Amino acid sequence: MRGGIEDGRLWWQRAVARGFDPVPAPDGPVALVRGGRVLPGHEAPVSLPGGGLGVLLPTYVARCGRDEQRTALRHLLAALAEVRAARPELPLTLWLGMQYGPGELAEAVRRLCELTGPGAGNETTSGGAGAPAPPDVVGFALPGPGKIRTVNAALRLARPLGHTGWLWTDDDVRLAPGCLVRLVDRFLERGATGAVGAHLSALPRASAAALTMDRVSRVTAPPAPYPAAACMLVAADVLAGGIPARRLADDGHVLFALLDPAAPDPWHDLEVLPEARGSFYRVGRAHDTLRRLRRSLYSHVTCTADHPWPAARVYLTEVLFHGLWPLAPWDGSGGPVRGAKRWAVKAVQAAWFCSVAAGLAARGALGRPLRHVPWGDDGDFRSPAAEGRPGTVPAAGH
Repeated sequence: MRGGIEDGRLWWQRAVARGFDPVPAPDGPVALVRGGRVLPGHEAPVSLPGGGLGVLLPTYVARCGRDEQRTALRHLLAALAEVRAARPELPLTLWLGMQYGPGELAEAVRRLCELTGPGAGNETTSGGAGAPAPPDVVGFALPGPGKIRTVNAALRLARPLGHTGWLWTDDDVRLAPGCLVRLVDRFLERGATGAVGAHLSALPRASAAALTMDRVSRVTAPPAPYPAAACMLVAADVLAGGIPARRLADDGHVLFALLDPAAPDPWHDLEVLPEARGSFYRVGRAHDTLRRLRRSLYSHVTCTADHPWPAARVYLTEVLFHGLWPLAPWDGSGGPVRGAKRWAVKAVQAAWFCSVAAGLAARGALGRPLRHVPWGDDGDFRSPAAEGRPGTVPAAGH
């Protein structure tokens, strides 16, 4: 009986996996920019420091205007200045990825020249005489869309430098003072292994979609948080082969690469630091929210189909469907009313999950696999850092 159940699970996973066969991203050359100038060739300059940490800030031309991108870069540089002050011996290289659409290559290169050139903000973080120099900043332009494409391009460019870890954050995240210092300290305490993430708070916008998602997230937060791609530091060996085209989320790749279902604590290599804080705004438009939810669901389905069942089971029961009794443990931590709300939301999510999985299995059986899952909409950028909002980062759930 047990063997039959296991065979059935394996059959289900293989059937679903066959239904998703994405087109590999082109591995073409990128335009490199440093110090406000376009560099010859398509390889990282050998003068960059080896070892240390690679820091990635991905963005794209249609994402927002030049001023918002300049603010995002300056904000990250200010946070990295704290790291430089605390650990002046640690090499840091900041990789600024600028994706572009049809006809936008010239604009992407122009923005990178402005962002990396004199007066772009690098000198404002130096702190005066005797202070550690700001990190080297290298810009690279590549066709989009797809954040994972930017991540893989940065990994490929930096391979000769031998970074021990990668820290990346989104351009709409505001980092609280000391956030990156705490992440770096903890990462090095762990021996530069695993992944360490910031505690991120989603700020709702004044739209029905954002307010609805805020209310839903209050009752569905997983009991075991894992590092989110919006701000995390990952060991280089986890990313040694790049992120496969089958992965629809970079943090999903990291999670399943480090999840250890055989260990007493399967999450021991995935850590979120409550004291390292950051914030961002939820997506405001309903259409964009639905597209992102759909993509996220395809990520859940394909990850659990591609990885061994023990890891998939831990993820499904302890994260994705936690609280959906009897498929997963009941969550009564917030009282029976909250537990019932969580169960109802997770039941809807499970039905959608099964629908997506069945659709992929059917596609696989017909030999017509899904080749592409759309990203979110452009032009809905909003950031607490770009707005210059002072004060502390709100508590979780706010």
